[in-house]
Amino acid sequence: MQVLQRFLLAMCCGALAAVPAMALAFPHKPVQLIVPYAAGGLTDNLARIVAPALSARWGQPVVIDNRNGGGTSIGTAAAARAPGDGYTLLLTAFGYIGNPLLMKKLPYDPAALVPVTIVAEAPSVLFVSATLPVNTVPELIAYAEANPKRVVFASSGNGSSPHIAAELLASLTGIDIVHVPYRGNGPALNDLLGGQVQAMFDSAASMSYVRAGRLKALGVASDAPVARMPEVVPIARSGVPQLAGFAAGGWFGFFLSSKTPAELQQRIYADLRAVLETPEVRAALERAGVEPRLMTQPEFAAYLRAEHDRWAPVIRERRIQLE
Repeated sequence: MQVLQRFLLAMCCGALAAVPAMALAFPHKPVQLIVPYAAGGLTDNLARIVAPALSARWGQPVVIDNRNGGGTSIGTAAAARAPGDGYTLLLTAFGYIGNPLLMKKLPYDPAALVPVTIVAEAPSVLFVSATLPVNTVPELIAYAEANPKRVVFASSGNGSSPHIAAELLASLTGIDIVHVPYRGNGPALNDLLGGQVQAMFDSAASMSYVRAGRLKALGVASDAPVARMPEVVPIARSGVPQLAGFAAGGWFGFFLSSKTPAELQQRIYADLRAVLETPEVRAALERAGVEPRLMTQPEFAAYLRAEHDRWAPVIRERRIQLE
């Protein structure tokens, strides 16, 4: 009888030991979503669209953690240090490929993060102040040539995609511009609306100010017209020979610790894809001024390599650095 009791006790203990492993199936607790940009910016807005849908799918809170600063390096470093358990996601943009080119010493190892999927792309629109006496890209180039250092381009930060787009425009046309970095997209846009700066590359979300007469949209940095704003001419087709093929814009994507097991990476990718394919989320992303897009992990990794190779020469030629 004692032997039987010991046997049954051992079986019960084994079963109890197995319960946590079964109960701790991902996710069993809140998931942290790091956004290395300020609250209220475009990347943050996208996070606040995706997070509730992902939370509903997982049955756990997805908590947004805005850790801006250092050209996105602060938030990215926090994500790179996270354990590979899937409970820390990073939603970031150009800084992921830009920082290794812009910073002499990174506070994290880029290899500590692995791409999961892209969320959306946003072809940049060239906006100028309503008071600037130009209405086309050729007129802007002519004005800048006649008024060196009088055209001030705002951006959401030094080394950001709007900054790099402005530097590419200046490099190709030879105009002499002034760049003023801001701590986020919102403050930069406010000064553009107020006339303190003259120009800025931004997403289609700011087209509402054009329709209200508060800004002018001179062109979109894409190879072809964008369906949602067919009235805006592609910069590549603006009639300035140096700008043929001009393209610039933002992308937004999810990353995980590279220590995350491959099976869990695939689970998170599948859940993200399911959420991003819902009509409600796609519509919300479009209202935010971006073009929803999905890629597999290998496709996204290849995309990032191509982006790196595309912008590295511009950053080196213009000697852009982050301290």
